Amino acid sequence: MSGSMKIAVLGAGSIGTLIAAKLASSKLAQVLVHTRGEHAAKLALDGICITGHQELKISPDDYEISIADVMTNDIFDGAADYVLICSKANQVENLFEIAKRMCHLETKVMVISNGLGHVEKCKDTFGPHRTIAATTTHGAWRPSAGVVNWAGTGAINLGELPFGAKLSEIQDFVDLLEQSGLNPNLQSDGMAMIWSKILLNIAINPIAAITGVKNGALLDDEMFETCVEVMLEGAKISRLEGITTLDDATLIDNLRAVLEATSTNQCSMLQDVRQGSVTEIQFLNRQIVDRAEKYGVSTPLNQLLSKLVESITSY
Repeated sequence: MSGSMKIAVLGAGSIGTLIAAKLASSKLAQVLVHTRGEHAAKLALDGICITGHQELKISPDDYEISIADVMTNDIFDGAADYVLICSKANQVENLFEIAKRMCHLETKVMVISNGLGHVEKCKDTFGPHRTIAATTTHGAWRPSAGVVNWAGTGAINLGELPFGAKLSEIQDFVDLLEQSGLNPNLQSDGMAMIWSKILLNIAINPIAAITGVKNGALLDDEMFETCVEVMLEGAKISRLEGITTLDDATLIDNLRAVLEATSTNQCSMLQDVRQGSVTEIQFLNRQIVDRAEKYGVSTPLNQLLSKLVESITSY
């Protein structure tokens, strides 16, 4: 490893592993990867293999590894400049405990995981001055342990939060993302940025998961109409939450564009259902339902989709 900046990537699924690999390959920062299971063992012994958009092989000598419940690594304790949490939504708060150990006074923490509520909990745990909003549109999936297919290039979106850290404070990290080929995209309104992705996720993921289709099939007239109705229920709640939200027509155009651009993709929730894994429905549509109840607003489609996905994965 080389470089003086220390970056911890906690939760190395497909996106976390891709980010860690690209950062490590730059040789401009020291990278620690925290993950679990067979994937962790492969990363420790054989390194990371990236396929798809770019072919890349990263030696295990190029990063530090920490394996959940097996091998702790204290090299970044009190020393990480940036902590990126990239796990499944239901693991985020568990990883906060590891992140706490790694933080110093100026550490910045970002939750790239899908779902609502993470950034608020991050601010509560680490303080607004340490928290940067983050999302990604890179597409990746894991065909086998130690291997990630980079299915589509996107961006890592970074945004400021009310009373939070300023993007000007993380210019070194932004430069590193650029030099690593991860395409940083800076946004002044971090909450609007997060909700923008959420509204797409709630419209696409559960319907694709229930019907078992790739994203492109959701462009069918009746399916698309349902996706739109689900999304607009969520948009109503985002506006009640005080989020600056695009007008309905623009939201619909964006949804269509995303489905066209990802037409051959199997969304992550469909993959989870097929693998019998826990889905992120609790942090997507269920969050819309719960927040709507605070305002006395009905969100029947989001409620139905939440119940259906929860019932599918409860057996």
